[in-house]
Amino acid sequence: MNKKLLLILLLMSSDQLMADKAFEDFKHQQHQDISAYNNATQQEFLQYKKQLDAGFIDLQKAYQQASNQYQEQMTSRWGSFKESDHETWVNYAEDGQTRQSVNFATGVVEVDILANRNETLAAIKQQAMQSVTRLLATTEKQAFENDVVAQKVEARLKQHAAVVKTSKLSTQHKVMSALVSDISQASKSEIKELSSQFINTTKVTEKKLNDKQKIVKLTFKIPEKLSNKAARYSARVKQIASKENIPISLVFAVIETESNFNPLAKSHVPAYGLMQIVPMSAGKDASKYLFGQEKVLSPSYLYNGDNNIAIGGAYLHILYHQYLNKIDDKLKFPNY
Repeated sequence: MNKKLLLILLLMSSDQLMADKAFEDFKHQQHQDISAYNNATQQEFLQYKKQLDAGFIDLQKAYQQASNQYQEQMTSRWGSFKESDHETWVNYAEDGQTRQSVNFATGVVEVDILANRNETLAAIKQQAMQSVTRLLATTEKQAFENDVVAQKVEARLKQHAAVVKTSKLSTQHKVMSALVSDISQASKSEIKELSSQFINTTKVTEKKLNDKQKIVKLTFKIPEKLSNKAARYSARVKQIASKENIPISLVFAVIETESNFNPLAKSHVPAYGLMQIVPMSAGKDASKYLFGQEKVLSPSYLYNGDNNIAIGGAYLHILYHQYLNKIDDKLKFPNY
């Protein structure tokens, strides 16, 4: 064989062997890289899951501890405890001398005043009018900041920031806007005048608390003609219903059933907000659907009406299109 040809063949063979070895090395390195990536991803997932579980545990513990402590404090002062629920917002004044209870289903408002036994009804009514004026003017942000239990839960969740979603609440929208639809645009003088009208229609009852104090309850009902509960949330509901491909009437029906449009609705579970989202169940499923991973949804996040409707709409999407997709005759809901 020609020596030059033989040399060329040997070189070609050597190149092929080197190429084969290089490819094998590449495949081996690729396998190692993939294994390392999978291990790192698995570790990252496990670490996130650990943080998430810790966040949910702390949310539950903080809520129970803060609720029990606050109940003891208020019971010691008032002799009994009133607590917010899914349709009633209860607000204790910072000085602890008054408390307001608003039922969003019936429109009934109760104002309790801690008074001295010899205090006159005229003086008490003046305090009550000031209390109702503050009530009507209270923004969603102010109400949240005055919620002792929610504030303690938020504080505890700060250490889990990587897995928690928080939010700001409105400084413009009034808590009472569902029952008094024009209140968010009302001036201070108009709010004061409305308070006076309400106080003039009150039913007054008294109860002895102890030898020195009594509790005076003033009760009135907000006329239905002042209410347009759906108006505040109509645009957001339509937006989310369209996005999630669910009936608008379904979203409104859930809000009405779960909270009667009380933006600060809550339950002992706890569940929060307009659609009564439970962070550890519906909140987990909806946040994974919306954000790609489960999140701990804080009270501030779920008391924000826009957020609550988005989370609730996402959860309804999951129920409506995934869990119920085999049901041909889906429920029909009335128009709202």
